[in-house]
Amino acid sequence: MAHLFQVDRVRLLCSCGLPRPITSIYFCRHCLKLRCGNCVSHEVDTLFCPNCLENMPSTEARLKKNRCANCFDCPSCGHTLSTRATSIQAPNPDDSSKTVARKVYYLACTSCRWTSRDVNLSDQTVATGGWAEQDNVHYKYLQSLLEHYRSVAQREKVERERKRSSFRKSSYLSLSEKFSLSSTSMIGRKSLSSFTSLTSKGDPGLISELAPCVAEEEVDGLPDNIFTEEVDLSKVTTMDQRMASPEWQPEETDCLYPLHKHILVKRSLRCRYCEHNLSKPEYNPSSIKFKIQLGAFYHVPEVRMVRQVELKSEKETNVQISLCNPTPHDMTVTLLPFVPEAYLAAQQKGEELAETASLNTSSLVRAVEIPREKEDLSLSAEVALPQGQLVLAARDDTAEYDDQDSNSAYKDDPQVVAWRRANKVGVNLLVTPRADAARAVVGFILRYDYTNTVATATESRTVTLNMPVIVDVGPVEKE
Repeated sequence: MAHLFQVDRVRLLCSCGLPRPITSIYFCRHCLKLRCGNCVSHEVDTLFCPNCLENMPSTEARLKKNRCANCFDCPSCGHTLSTRATSIQAPNPDDSSKTVARKVYYLACTSCRWTSRDVNLSDQTVATGGWAEQDNVHYKYLQSLLEHYRSVAQREKVERERKRSSFRKSSYLSLSEKFSLSSTSMIGRKSLSSFTSLTSKGDPGLISELAPCVAEEEVDGLPDNIFTEEVDLSKVTTMDQRMASPEWQPEETDCLYPLHKHILVKRSLRCRYCEHNLSKPEYNPSSIKFKIQLGAFYHVPEVRMVRQVELKSEKETNVQISLCNPTPHDMTVTLLPFVPEAYLAAQQKGEELAETASLNTSSLVRAVEIPREKEDLSLSAEVALPQGQLVLAARDDTAEYDDQDSNSAYKDDPQVVAWRRANKVGVNLLVTPRADAARAVVGFILRYDYTNTVATATESRTVTLNMPVIVDVGPVEKE
């Protein structure tokens, strides 16, 4: 029954209208909304090497081109290279007629057996560092391009400042009398105006001397041996191997040099609307804990398929789902009908009002609009939902060791509740696939009471939330 554990069988509808599994969606405890990857701001929290786990500041990582200086990747297969030691016979410095054993180190790949000796890279006498770097013949030209585009960006910035200051027609004296501006702000405005006038006359620091490239009609021809010699594919690099070294792009395998390992990033996620953190990891790269982890899995009732059933077209079938309460508080749940078109229209109207309100605040962080993906939310089956409310017990880690039966404390309808174990409840649904449906997809709104634990008041505050759920019940058999 491995197909029942697929996370995309049960999806929650985010506040932006995109269906996502519960493992890839977040719950904001401040604005009480579901947030997917498009509804959060991704911020760089820590830069580190995945091999040696060394922290690196952002400025240092930028200088090193986001690569570690001590760890290397295999240029052939991309696996991490390891340092190997071997002994060689070297002349004795005291007596040249004798030889002594000396330990040297080289890089080797345990996956494809590539070594640094394949490209005649000299062995090192120390295990860390000291490996020869490959020189780039286009280094000066690339630096001139960087300087050129840096001057272009600076010139565009000055032009934007000039256009912005052109709207302010009032003099500095009238502004100071009307708004009581301080002397420091007046000095800053005058320095900006003088800087703008200087650049408009042609500041040499903002003018690039790079000559534009000119297309040539004649190009170098192919070498003669390309038509006479046979091609040995084992000596020719693949496209992935070439793109792994964009500065050199070697064409032959004997020109592959070790690649410095890429630096990884630990991210912190922030809600775009209320600007609170939803996920923040520990600073230590080796730690897998989180300072803040507001995943929906810890705050929203989890819905799962219990068992797969055979569905037939236009025939009512009993389908069993389970509801799990992940919070340490009792939860009341109600299943309501779900109409995708009406819900999305109301949700979009609410988001527009929230966005208008956020623009009127004095916050410096603004939500950047991301183009929404188009997801098919059409339902292909009818579902008969149980009436009334269901009570989910609070999560208790010691409940599985308790032999006492707690089902007697709840008055459940046996036609609705199939079973109850600790904080989990099995619910029966009646699903009727449509005539033209290949798979039965149903939807409902899960209304539940959430106890907010944010320290905004002396007591916990309980609110009622609506969570749209889309369930892929399974394939429909044609009669």
